[in-house]
Amino acid sequence: MQRLLFPSLALLCATSIALAQLPTVDPPRSWKTAEGVAFQASIVSFDGTTVTFKMPNGSRAQAPSTKLSGDDQKYLVDWQKKQPISTAMPNEIGVETAAVKAEVVSEDAAAEKYVYRTQHFEFESQGKFSQALLRDVARNFEATYELLKALPWHVEPKPESGDLFHAKLFKNREAYIAAGGPQNSGGVYKSSQQMFLVPFESIGVKLVGKAYAKDENFETHTLVHELTHQMMRFSLDYLPQWVVEGTAEYTGTLPLHTGQFRISAAKNGLRDYVNFLKTRTANGVPEPYPLEQLFPITNEQWNEVLERDPRSSHRLYFTSFLLVYYFMHLDGKGDGQLFARYFREVGEVRKTVEAYYKAMEDFKKQPGVDVKPDGSFTYRRDLVLPKRPEVIGSDEARAEFQKRTLQILLDGRTEADLMKQIRTGYSHLGIRL
Repeated sequence: MQRLLFPSLALLCATSIALAQLPTVDPPRSWKTAEGVAFQASIVSFDGTTVTFKMPNGSRAQAPSTKLSGDDQKYLVDWQKKQPISTAMPNEIGVETAAVKAEVVSEDAAAEKYVYRTQHFEFESQGKFSQALLRDVARNFEATYELLKALPWHVEPKPESGDLFHAKLFKNREAYIAAGGPQNSGGVYKSSQQMFLVPFESIGVKLVGKAYAKDENFETHTLVHELTHQMMRFSLDYLPQWVVEGTAEYTGTLPLHTGQFRISAAKNGLRDYVNFLKTRTANGVPEPYPLEQLFPITNEQWNEVLERDPRSSHRLYFTSFLLVYYFMHLDGKGDGQLFARYFREVGEVRKTVEAYYKAMEDFKKQPGVDVKPDGSFTYRRDLVLPKRPEVIGSDEARAEFQKRTLQILLDGRTEADLMKQIRTGYSHLGIRL
């Protein structure tokens, strides 16, 4: 039977809560209420708001964590971070074709502007899509949206502004590059424009009559890769570049068929990726990039490496993918626990930053705040600005956050220890690194 702990203090309804995360009960310890009342109990569960205790007489009691002492509230936060996270995934994630809405918004042949819309996306194409191509592209867009929601990466896909995500597809590389696509890329997510750009050749389409259709080289990797960046938009600033690119490579290699990602066949995607490098690239499967150099690399340094030696791109992307796949499927018990904990930490910071920006928007609407046309503002001295989260205070603070959260993944291991375990894990799959 569950009861309320200190009924005069509790704010909970008499409904039961799910004891979700921990299968066993911790040993008893001494606790104090905010008023200093001491009691003995074992913690059974904590969901971030409500704590459930096992009392000395065997009964269970609930209380809001805010009714405990400051030290005990901190203990609960630390305790929660150490608990297993549910990472169970269905065999398949995606959408049913019949449930996908794909509509033509406008068609202007003279301007080479064709606009299409799905439930969560609006994309502009330089060429008219056949009905079959529109159905497939729309289905892949929506399937990727569902995938990112389901993965244990604490991603909440939502546009930075408006109700829809946006993309542009170009009929040739010249138009793609003119629009801002990097020279040596197959697609790019442009955060400044809040959209991703991709040329037709990167997804494998051709002109058939008056409309574009899939050709024999139709593939989804580039589309899913860039969509992943777009879905993870609000986490990108807090992630090191190897995680940014490794997660996109991971989703891009998951087998995708008729709107369904086959999570249970992730190993097949891994092997296809390795075989592609073996047979389709000049230097075959590259040597993994040194982890002690990869982990701290910044976006600017990443781009410098690619510009200085484009052949290094396979090595950087391959190693990033290896790491993400390893943390998702091979590390520890193979249940992705450390990766889920890592993203939980990132997700908490992301929410703190989002709350700060929302508080700033509300602050600027107050009487006594004068917002200038250029976005700057002045305010009365008696008003107090929302506190800016440290992580967005400087590049150094962001780098320090990334260094600290990396320790979750290292879990006491050195880079050399981790690389040794990675090689061993992949060797069991028949992949020698």
